Amino acid sequence: MTALQKAKSEETQRRVLEAAIAAVEAGGLEAVNIRKIAAEAGYSVGSVYKHYTDQDALLLAVNSVTLGRIKTAMAEATQGIEDPVAALKVLAQTYLNFANNNRLLWTTLFGHFLPEGKPVPDWHIQENIALLGFIAAPLKVLNPDMNEETLTIRTRTCFAAVHGLVAISLEGRFVSLSGETLEQEMDFLVEQLVRN
Repeated sequence: MTALQKAKSEETQRRVLEAAIAAVEAGGLEAVNIRKIAAEAGYSVGSVYKHYTDQDALLLAVNSVTLGRIKTAMAEATQGIEDPVAALKVLAQTYLNFANNNRLLWTTLFGHFLPEGKPVPDWHIQENIALLGFIAAPLKVLNPDMNEETLTIRTRTCFAAVHGLVAISLEGRFVSLSGETLEQEMDFLVEQLVRN
C-alpha cells in the first residue's frame, strides 16, 4: 500500500467512525446502521466493511472513542490533586458529568453487547482497565499495603457503586436523585467506600 493509499484508507476509516459517533450522539445505539452511516460518510457500504467487519466492530470503535473521552476528562479533572479522597470524589463527579452531558454515548457504551461466543477484543479490555486505573491509583495511596488482587477487586467495587448511582439517576428510577442532591450523595458514597 502506497503512502497515498494509506492516507485515503485512514481518512475513510476516520470519516466512517465520525459518522457513527454522530449517529450515536443523535439517536443512541439503535441509530447505528451501516447503510445509513456509509451514506452519511459519503462512502459505499463495501468501503465501510473494509474497515469495520460488522456493526459490532463499528460500535466497539465508537465505544473506544467514548472511553477515551472519559479518560481525558478524568485526567484533566484530577490534574494536580494530591489528596486521594479528593481525587476519588472528583473522579466520581467527572464520571457523573460525562454521563449527563453525553448520555447517548454513555448508554451505548454500556448497552452494546457482543453476540454470545464472540470475545471482546483484548485492546478494548485494556482500554477499560486503563480507565479503572484512575480509581486504583488513589485507592492504593489510601491502602498502600493492599495487594494487587484486592486492589483490583476494590477498584471494581468502587466503580460499580458509582456507576450504579449514576445509572439509576439518569434512568429516572423512583429511587433516583438529581441535581445538587445527587452530587452531594456522590461525595457521601465515595467517603463511605474509602472508610477503613
